[in-house]
Amino acid sequence: MNLKFLGGAGEVGRSGVLLDTGREKILMDYGIKIVSQAEGPLNAPQIPMKVKLALDAMLLSHAHLDHSGFVPNLYNRGYRGPTYSTATTFDLARILLNDSIKLADLRNQEKYFFKKDLKVMEKNEYRITYGQQFDVGRTLVGIYDAGHIPGSVTFHLNTGEKNLIYSGDIKTKDTELLKGLEPVRDETDVLIMESTYAEREHPDREAQERRLAEVIRETLETGGTAMVPCFAVGRAQEVLLILEKFGLNRYPIYLDGMAVDATKIIMKYPELIKQPKRLEKIYSQITKVYNNGQRNKLVNQPCIIVTTSGMLNGGPIAHYLEKLYDRENCSLTLTGYQVEGSAGHTLINTGKYVTEDKNLGVKCRLSFIDLSAHSGRKELFEYVKMVDPQKVFVIHGDSCGKFAGELREKGYDAYAPKIGEVCDV
Repeated sequence: MNLKFLGGAGEVGRSGVLLDTGREKILMDYGIKIVSQAEGPLNAPQIPMKVKLALDAMLLSHAHLDHSGFVPNLYNRGYRGPTYSTATTFDLARILLNDSIKLADLRNQEKYFFKKDLKVMEKNEYRITYGQQFDVGRTLVGIYDAGHIPGSVTFHLNTGEKNLIYSGDIKTKDTELLKGLEPVRDETDVLIMESTYAEREHPDREAQERRLAEVIRETLETGGTAMVPCFAVGRAQEVLLILEKFGLNRYPIYLDGMAVDATKIIMKYPELIKQPKRLEKIYSQITKVYNNGQRNKLVNQPCIIVTTSGMLNGGPIAHYLEKLYDRENCSLTLTGYQVEGSAGHTLINTGKYVTEDKNLGVKCRLSFIDLSAHSGRKELFEYVKMVDPQKVFVIHGDSCGKFAGELREKGYDAYAPKIGEVCDV
């Protein structure tokens, strides 16, 4: 029995792990990596290693493109087997995958799948939910809430010889939107785990939320517009709930971009989020934005705009920033990780909003609030202790080798594989 690491080893992005039990071949995630300018043209994604199509199953942990973004390529190349995930994941992934096709067209980039392939993928969806089990040949697969974004899954695989956990992306602590992950209590031989924040802790969550509320309130009190660019899936909904929590829903709130459709999808599956009625309430109170005519009116009034994209690479936020960048009474608050080379990363480090055709010195108030949907360093150590595996494979991080070394110092048999490496288990 072995694992082959097709991507996501020693890096964040293009996750893909192939389990070969000797009987079944099971692929866990198959994503893309958005690269920095130093690695290639911005937003021309890196792809995982190709996998042979003799697969028994594709297991998808969640909708984010670094995990889902290359799954349709399997169907483009002729795979007709099942993909297993939650209904929320499939519905959210569909809007992200359709958008990636659109962006490839706009940027004249190579396309690895087309809309027809998404339709074939849809026909082969097997929708599962937390607490269920299903068989892939003689391997029994269990489904656990990963706590990361709505619908995210940690997979437990019992091959009959070994028990393996594929963590996906995990969040052990509650947020406004979700409960923390559901622990896997079964005995575990092998843990394949993410390590995105293995080198640092997140600041106190409550303090970060309070700071977000303060920045927005101060902006509104000076007659400004508060811009909060977000990832459409998970983060935008979290921000809406924080606004409601601190009473900011008494001010005008506008939701723009892909976040509108993503929120509708998330509300379709209330059983997968912590307090669905709160999200429904705030969603019913806010105004949805669909066109530039609406956007042009918003920039002339004190209000809160929750919009995409979270790294400032296109999306409606580009329209707002070009109108408001030089207004000192306005604010721009980033709430998530900024990939090196992204417009958001450049803005944080230089104070300039730089795109293909713009180079603007931003005068509005800039803030960064950590609302990460990943576990921090301490929680990752606690997660390994809770699972207590015989072997740990550390992936999905920029410092996988260092974290694996720290785990070895604590007595665990831990290893950080390289892309393309095949490891016996």
